[in-house]
Amino acid sequence: MEEDSVMDYPIGTATRVFPPRIFDVGNKGDHQMEQLTKRVEQLEKTTQQIQTDVAVLTARSEHFATKADIEKVRAEQGVMRVEILGELGALEQRIDKKLERMEDQLNPKFDKIDLIFERIDQRFERIDQRFNQLEDKISAFNNSITWKIMIPTGLLVLAWFVQNIVFENVMTRFTARFRPFMGRNSS
Repeated sequence: MEEDSVMDYPIGTATRVFPPRIFDVGNKGDHQMEQLTKRVEQLEKTTQQIQTDVAVLTARSEHFATKADIEKVRAEQGVMRVEILGELGALEQRIDKKLERMEDQLNPKFDKIDLIFERIDQRFERIDQRFNQLEDKISAFNNSITWKIMIPTGLLVLAWFVQNIVFENVMTRFTARFRPFMGRNSS
């Protein structure tokens, strides 16, 4: 098989004057000629594809970055970074100044609010004192009512109970026991 794909030159001890076999006319020569034609066609297709690929790569290579381009971009990036950091620093200073101004404006307002809350606290303390005084008066009044009205009323109810329930019960028993003796003395 390998013999068919490679050009075949006669090897021998005698010197030959004939051209290589590719120019032989006959059945074997036709086959070799067909193979050679196929190989040339294949080479032409491959060469055409290579030319297309090279053209594409050449077009793309126009946009490739060189070391100098990369260094230039890095330098520009460094400059931009410095500029951005400078802008951020300036922005931070402006914000700090605005916050200080706002704080200066708000501090007196917060001081006024603190004074108002102190006054409210003082008012609540006075209200608490009044409630404590009122609670003391109510407690004193309750004690007065307890000693002046409730205890005498309780004693009165107890006396009534003793008189009506207990004393009558004792008297009824006493009378029932001593009735026989009471009738004799009265006659």
